Amino acid sequence: MGAVYFSQTLIILWLSKNGFNFSNIVVYYLISYVVAIISIFILSKIKMELKPTILLGVLLSALSVAVLIDIHSSYQLYISAILTGLNVIFFWIPYNMMYFKYSSEKKRGLNSGMYFLITPIVSIILQPFAGLVAEKFGFETVFLIGIFLYVIPIFITRFLPNFEFDLNIKKELVNTGFNWPNLFQGFILRISYSLIPLFTLFFITTPKDFGNFFGYLAILATVASLINAYFSDKMKSRKIFFYIFTIFAVISFLPLAFIDNVHGWIIFTGISSLCIYLANPFWFAFSFDYYKNINVEKTIVLREIFLDLGYVMTLLVIFIVFYFTSSTKISLIVVSLIACIFPVVSCLQGIYKDKNI
Repeated sequence: MGAVYFSQTLIILWLSKNGFNFSNIVVYYLISYVVAIISIFILSKIKMELKPTILLGVLLSALSVAVLIDIHSSYQLYISAILTGLNVIFFWIPYNMMYFKYSSEKKRGLNSGMYFLITPIVSIILQPFAGLVAEKFGFETVFLIGIFLYVIPIFITRFLPNFEFDLNIKKELVNTGFNWPNLFQGFILRISYSLIPLFTLFFITTPKDFGNFFGYLAILATVASLINAYFSDKMKSRKIFFYIFTIFAVISFLPLAFIDNVHGWIIFTGISSLCIYLANPFWFAFSFDYYKNINVEKTIVLREIFLDLGYVMTLLVIFIVFYFTSSTKISLIVVSLIACIFPVVSCLQGIYKDKNI
C-alpha cells in the first residue's frame, strides 16, 4: 500500500504537466478498467496460485509507474493504463480474496472497516511526503523512490498463505442475476477516485499542495469507518447504515460542480471523502450478504466485475458528455445526478429485505 500511494499520488499532476488534458486522462482510466473486465473472462479457466499471482501484481504496479517516469509519447500513457488494468486482476482480486478468506465471517462489517482503514492511515504520511519530495527534487525522484519501495511487498509475498483460485464466474452470474448495487458502487467510487483527483488539478497545481490535499482527505477518511462498521456488527443493522451512508455519499457529490475556489473545493471534497469512507465498509459487506451462498473467492470476482462495469460506465458518460459539451462541470453534474439513483435501485431490487440484517 505504501509503495502504491507514494508512487502514484502525483501521477495525475505529472500527466497534466506533460500536456495530457482532461479527456486524455479519462481515456487512461477507461482503458484500465476495460482491460480488467476483458482479462477476467480471458483468464477465467486458468488456475492461479495466490503468492505468485500477487507477486506478479506488485511487479505490474511498479511497471505502470516506471513507464511514465520519462514521457515522450502518448503510447506510454496507454501502456501504463493496460498495466494498471492487469494489476486489478493480479493484485487487487487475490489480495481481497486473501483478506476476507482469513477473516471472521461473523464480523464482515468490522473486517470491511479495518480494510478501508489501512489505506488512509498509510496515505496520511506518504501522500504529503510524496508532494514534498517532488517539490524539492522533482517528480522523477518520487517515482524512482516509489519503485524502490516495491521491493518491500515483493519480499513480503514469500510469507503470504497460498491457495488456488480461478476467475470463472459464468455460472454464478447466471444464477445470481445482475447486481445493480455493486454497479452503482463502482459508479460512485470512480467519481471519488478519478474525478475528484482530476478536478483538483483546476484548483491545486503544485506537488506539495497536491500531496497535502490528499493527506488531508486521508485524515478525514480515517475518522469513522471502523467505528461504524463495528457498531453495525454489534447492532445487526447493516441495512440502516447501508442506506443512510449511501444517501449521504451520493448527495455529497452534487455541490462539487458548482465550486469555483480552492477553499470551497477543500471543504466539500472533505465532506465527500468522509461520506464515502463511512459508506465503503457497508458497501463491501453488502457484497458478502448478497452472495452469502457463494464462497469468498467467487464473491470477490463477482464484486470486481460489477464494480469495473460501473467504472467503465462512469468514464464513458464523462467522456461522451465532455465530447459534446466541452464542459468538465457538466460532465461532473451528469454523473453526480446518475449516482443519486443508487439508493433507489438498491431499494427496488429489494436489498436487505430481511429486517434482521
